[in-house]
Amino acid sequence: MCISAAVQHVIQIKRSYNAETVDIAFDEEELSDSDGEENQQTHDDEDNAQAHDAEEDEQAHDGVDDDQANHDQAPHRLKNLTERQRQDIFEDLLRSSNNGKLKRNTTTIIAEKYNVRVRTIQRVWKRAKNCWAQGIPVDVKGLKPKNCGRKKVQVDVSRVPDIPLSRRGTIRSLANALGVHKSSLHRAFRQGLLRRHSNSLKPYLKEANKKARLQWCLSMLEPSTLPTNPMFRHMKNIIHTDEKWFNGTRKNKKMYMAPDEEDPHRTVQNKNNIDKVMFYSGITQPRFDGEGRCYFDGKLGCWPFVREVAFSAMFYSCFDT
Repeated sequence: MCISAAVQHVIQIKRSYNAETVDIAFDEEELSDSDGEENQQTHDDEDNAQAHDAEEDEQAHDGVDDDQANHDQAPHRLKNLTERQRQDIFEDLLRSSNNGKLKRNTTTIIAEKYNVRVRTIQRVWKRAKNCWAQGIPVDVKGLKPKNCGRKKVQVDVSRVPDIPLSRRGTIRSLANALGVHKSSLHRAFRQGLLRRHSNSLKPYLKEANKKARLQWCLSMLEPSTLPTNPMFRHMKNIIHTDEKWFNGTRKNKKMYMAPDEEDPHRTVQNKNNIDKVMFYSGITQPRFDGEGRCYFDGKLGCWPFVREVAFSAMFYSCFDT
């Protein structure tokens, strides 16, 4: 009887008779038997551990272990290998083998070298062993045919000129008109099969406008050079003038202020009808000396068209100073 059984027996006696404290004395035979059982259990645990170690060694010689399985889940691995890479992997495996058996962690080391999964290295080695077993030359080339993978979507760009311009404003609308996905059409655009064009409106010129423009161009010819060698005037005595309207202020303005400064209060009668100021400017052709230095930039001036009036308390100006 083991020690735990003896203790349980005493507890049951104490509960049955409600006795006082009981002194327990064990025979030497019972103690020797319990020691033998514990020693037997220890020997069984050691035998199980040795058997487990032997099983792990056997799996290591076969080239499959837990580290390799975890290594297969590593990210950023090459998806496909070239024929040259497969041949190099086979040669590395052959150098690391001994009578057709790989050394420990060989597949893991080679997988890290070529940045592929361990299963890929094992498949190459398995194909080589199958070739040896069949007595044929080793062939570790890829089994995928040349025409494999996702087929390219063909976009018929010859139909684009037949589509109205109103449906060619965006990639989405043009793809809908062609009956293809917008990603496929965008890929064709990046390949240069389509081009983007920004179109702006031009003034419509009547025949009288065209004649007036042509007459103005002819008037700029130097009379002394006609008709044998027509040349345009040097235009040094011509001044180009134009006027420009400016708003007195803007609806929204950004400004930097002190922390304790009060925010300004700007008002106008109508935000869509802000008072304007007209400026008149004039320029001419710049002047350069013999060495190419500019001694006159051609800017004559810019003058505002305003009136000076007496300030009234009832009037609040919205113009910035």
